[in-house]
Amino acid sequence: MKHKTALICISDTYLARGRQLRSFYLDEGDEVIILTPDFSHRTKTLIETEEEGVELIEHRPYTKNLSWQRLLGHMEFAKRCREYLEEWQPDRIHCMVPANSLCREMALYKREHPEVVLFFDLNDTWPESLPVGSWFQHLPPAWLWKNLRNRYLPEADHLFSECELFHKMIQEQTGLDSSVVYWASSNPTLASRPRLSSQSVTFCYLGFVNNIIDLDWMEQFFEELDQTHDITLHLIAQGQRKDEMVERLGAHCTIIDHGAVYDAQKKQDIFDTCAFGLNIMKPSVEAGLSMKTVDYLQGGLPVINSLRGDVHDWIEKDGCGINIDRDDPAHTEQVLAECTYDDLMHMRKAARAVFNDYLSVEAFEQAMDAGLAAYERSRSQRAQ
Repeated sequence: MKHKTALICISDTYLARGRQLRSFYLDEGDEVIILTPDFSHRTKTLIETEEEGVELIEHRPYTKNLSWQRLLGHMEFAKRCREYLEEWQPDRIHCMVPANSLCREMALYKREHPEVVLFFDLNDTWPESLPVGSWFQHLPPAWLWKNLRNRYLPEADHLFSECELFHKMIQEQTGLDSSVVYWASSNPTLASRPRLSSQSVTFCYLGFVNNIIDLDWMEQFFEELDQTHDITLHLIAQGQRKDEMVERLGAHCTIIDHGAVYDAQKKQDIFDTCAFGLNIMKPSVEAGLSMKTVDYLQGGLPVINSLRGDVHDWIEKDGCGINIDRDDPAHTEQVLAECTYDDLMHMRKAARAVFNDYLSVEAFEQAMDAGLAAYERSRSQRAQ
C-alpha cells in the first residue's frame, strides 16, 4: 500500500540521514517529502538550491548557536511544518529530533489526526549534548528544554535512535524503548591502499571545527607527542574555529590543509596516508557516534576517540582505534607510540569491518526493516 510519508529535518547537518530515509521509503513505494529549513545552521546563510523531494521551510536567520534567536527560529519552523502538513495530509511522519519543539508540534498534529503514524528519530539530545558545563543541566531552562522533548515522545507510534547511547539515555529518562538505526554513508566504499610514513605520525581531522571540539586536549596531546615524534596533520575542515586549530596545533606539527574535499577518491587517498582520524570532543558532549567517525571507518582509518558510547565500545571490542585517557594526554601518547605497523594494519581492517557491520547502507536498511517490524508488532498488540 502506497503511503504519503513526510520527513522532518531541522538542520542541514542531519539532511544526509533525511535523504537516506527518503530513499528507503521511496523503495517501499511511498510518496515522500522532506521538510527542512531554508537557512543553513552550519554556514549561517540562506539555502536557495532546489532539490527534488525537498521543501524548504522558512527559518529566521541567526548568528550564534546558543541564542534565543535560534530557539525562536526552531519553534517557528516547527509550527510552519505543522501548518504545511495540514495541507499535505501525510499518512506517516518521520520526525528527526532535535529540535525539541518539533516533538510538541508533531504530537499536537497526531492528536488532531490520530490515524497518522508518527515516528520520532533521535539524532541528538538537547540540552544533554550541548558543550556547556554540567551545571547547566540543573537549571530550570535545561529542565524545561528536556521536558519539551520527553513529555511528547510517548505520543509517537515508535521511536528510533541514531546510536545505542541515545537509546539508553531515553530509556533511562522516560522508560520508552527505541530501535537503533545508525548513521550510514551512501558514498562509495573504495579500496584502501595504506601508504603510512615512517618519518612522522600522521593524523587526519575531518569536518567542522566548532565549539564542541576539544582543542585544549588536542593541543596537550600534540605537545606531548611532539617531544618524541614528528607529526603531520591533514585537515579536511571548515568552521569558525579552524584558524584557532591551525594556530594552536601548528606549533607542534606540520599541517596540510586540503580545505573541503567532496571527491571520494581524493578523500580516500588522504586517509591512506594517515595513521588515525581524530574524533575529540569536549567532555560535556553526549554523543555515541559522530559523522566524521562514519567517514573514518568507511575509509579504513582507525579513530582516536573521546566519546563514550558506541564508538568507544567498538574500539574496545573490535580494536578499530584508541580511546583517549581524558585526564592524561601523555598516557594516550604512550599507547600510540607502542603501536607497531602490524597493529595499525589490524586496526585498519577492523575499522572497515565495523563500518560494514553497522554503518553501511545495507546495515541501515536492515535496521529500518527491523524497526518497522517492531512498530507493527506493537501496533498488533495494542489492537488486541
